[in-house]
Amino acid sequence: MIKINLLSPVDKLNIKWEKINRLVIYNYAIIISIQVFFVFVLLITIAYMDIENKKLGRQLGNMQLGSETREINSIKKEVIKYNNQLDDLFGIQKRQLYWTKILDDFSQIVSSGIKINNISIEPESAEILKKNKTGKISSQNNTGNFKVVITGVSKTMGDLLNFENNLKNSEIFINFNIDPKNYDGENFRYALSIKRENVVLN
Repeated sequence: MIKINLLSPVDKLNIKWEKINRLVIYNYAIIISIQVFFVFVLLITIAYMDIENKKLGRQLGNMQLGSETREINSIKKEVIKYNNQLDDLFGIQKRQLYWTKILDDFSQIVSSGIKINNISIEPESAEILKKNKTGKISSQNNTGNFKVVITGVSKTMGDLLNFENNLKNSEIFINFNIDPKNYDGENFRYALSIKRENVVLN
């Protein structure tokens, strides 16, 4: 079989360049398509990163806000605890007896012929009747005052009477009552009271 090539050299050269041009254009098209694809992927990635960044920023903001809220709540609790402790201390201070005042007054009451064997001071309570379903019941309620019992010995009756007179005129001790048994011998016993407001710290 014999092939006859009737194309001139110029036509052959043109055909060859057309093939090269088509190949170059095809390769350029592929390269541009790849570049467009990568740009598209890059834009999607940037958008996704931006969304994630904003989400992370919100989460960090919420965490920071939560941390600040917890810190504020912790500070509030500490302040409340501190205020409660102060209130307790002030309450204890207000309930404390002013022993200096009691001892100062008592030292002026006791004369030279009197020997004190014992003095007891304890909160005074009163019995209160309350009604319930089964009937009446009694309970002890603190009156806020103090019960005082003083026992001792007197050398003479004059010393005892002088001591009683001092107890009557005391600014601290109240509710003085004469007990006839105190006159039977040297020993004496007196049951008195102290008002809380007279002997507590202000």
